[in-house]
Formats: sequence, C-alpha cells, structure tokens
Amino acid sequence: MKNKKNYLRIAILIEIIYIVYMLIHYLFIEKFNESTIAGLFMLSISIFFTVILYNESKKDLSYLKNNNIRILLSSIWMFFEPIIPGILGFFFLASLKDKKEVKLPKIELKTTSKKEKIKSFITLTLFIMILFLIPNVKILKNVSSYFIYVFILIGIIILYHKELIGNLKVFLKNFKVYFPFIIKRYLMMLGIMLIVAIPVVIINSGRPSGNQEVINIMFKNIPVATLLLSCFYAPLAEETIFRLSLSKLFNNKTTFIIVSGLVFGGLHVINNLSSPSDLLYVFQYSALGMCLAKAYKDSDNIFVSISMHFIQNFLAGILVILLY
Repeated sequence: MKNKKNYLRIAILIEIIYIVYMLIHYLFIEKFNESTIAGLFMLSISIFFTVILYNESKKDLSYLKNNNIRILLSSIWMFFEPIIPGILGFFFLASLKDKKEVKLPKIELKTTSKKEKIKSFITLTLFIMILFLIPNVKILKNVSSYFIYVFILIGIIILYHKELIGNLKVFLKNFKVYFPFIIKRYLMMLGIMLIVAIPVVIINSGRPSGNQEVINIMFKNIPVATLLLSCFYAPLAEETIFRLSLSKLFNNKTTFIIVSGLVFGGLHVINNLSSPSDLLYVFQYSALGMCLAKAYKDSDNIFVSISMHFIQNFLAGILVILLY
C-alpha cells in the first residue's frame, strides 16, 4: 500500500461499521439484559480506541515511527473483535519499520529423483485411502482413530525422518531469524482467511463446516487430547504430507502452491460433508493451505509452515474450549 496511513483509514472505517451494526443489534434487536449491558460496555471501549486511532492517523509518519504505543494498544483491542482492523493496525506498524532484507538460512535442496516422486505419490495416495477407506470398511470400523493417527505419524517419520531432522536443526539454530517471518506470514494468512471466510460463513448462516463441527464435539468430550492432536499431530502430519511430500511432485512453485492448497482444502471438507453448502468451505481451507505452501516454499523449511499451522490450531483450539 503506497500510502501507509490507508491501513489505519480502512481499519477505522471497518471498526465504525462494526460499532454501528452492533449498536443497532443491541438497542433494537436483542432483548435488553445483562449480556446487552456487557456488550454495550465493550463497544464503549471500542469507540474509545477508534477515536484514538483516528487522532493518531492525522499525525505525521515521522512522529508515529517513534510514538506508536497508542496504535499498538488500539490494534491489540481491535484484533480480538472484529479482528480485521487489528490486523490492519499491525500491518501499519510493520510498514513504519526500516525495511531490512531478511535473509533466511538457505537449505541445500537436492534434485528430486524419480524415486522421491514415486514415494511422494504413494504417501499422498495411502493417506487418502486411510482417511476414506478405513471408516467405510465394516471390518475396520472398530479400529480406534488414535491407532490410525499413530500409524500415520510413524509412517511419516520413517519416510521423511532425514529431511525433518535436517530442517529442524536449521530451524532451531536460526529461530530468531525465522520467528518474525513466521509471525508476519501468520498475520497475513489470518487476514486472507478472514476475507475468504466472511462470505462463506454468511451464506451458511454462521454454521461452521462439518469438519469444524466434528472438532468442536471432540473438544467438548476430550479437550486435552483433542488440543494435543490439533496442535502437534495435525501440523506435523499434514505439513509433511501436503507441503514437504507434495512439493516433490511439482517443479513449478505456483502450481505446487495452488495444488497443495486445493488438495488440503478438499480433504478437510469432503470427509465431513453435512450439506451441499459445506462445499463452500473448500475456499476457506484452500486459502489456508496455499498460505502455508507459500511460506514453506519461500523459507525452504517445513518447520516454518508447521509453526504457522501450530499457532492457527492452538488459537482456534483455545477459542473452542472457551466457547464450549
């Protein structure tokens, strides 16, 4: 964005629209009760921070570069609700910093052999077969899902342990360099996901995807085990399969990013379809997959996308636990 202050202007506009909408909802639609009073109190704080953000947006960039605590506090508040203004505030703060070319550690990439491509194809095929075949075969229906998770995890470690260990060593050694890259890419990913998700959620009348409904039930019944699965198993297994393994089948970066995102999105939706409108959630999950694929390709380290995936699932998991 050429004019850096446009981040703040758009954030303020979105926040004002949100405040007006919620005021109408609380005053004219929802019954007046304790919940309404709490909501109005929260909105008063949002109005306070919106005014602060507006006043700051009129100041010179040279001043804001060294005096941005008010924008930071406003962005943190707006990040929790309605999220997008907060993200825009963070983008503005990031744009104020002197741009320094961040050089991520280079990992020597070997030319992918035919053997590696075959291994990648077999890995993806077996994963899809396990995902869809076992639950639909009478003899295998009683197999514990935990056993399947362990089986997949062991298989991945056996097939890709050398690359995983090599990437992990570089990642830990250069964590201070990777960390800001991960946070920046995660915020960008979050913003893109929200933009894609809003129309999908509106069309589905606020109902979550079939996949998310299953996860919500799991969190309600076994919260600790589900949090561990979503935060550790899912990022490691899914990033290894959809990013590390799948990347070996494509020489073109753009093609890989698109295919990786679509396969990732499709498998997250098709397996738990509860209605035709659920298919729209393919766009949301695919956007997530494409962002993770690009982060992996730009860093050449699978633990970058694993870390982003972990942050996303951890925050989502905590939110589900609090709501349920």
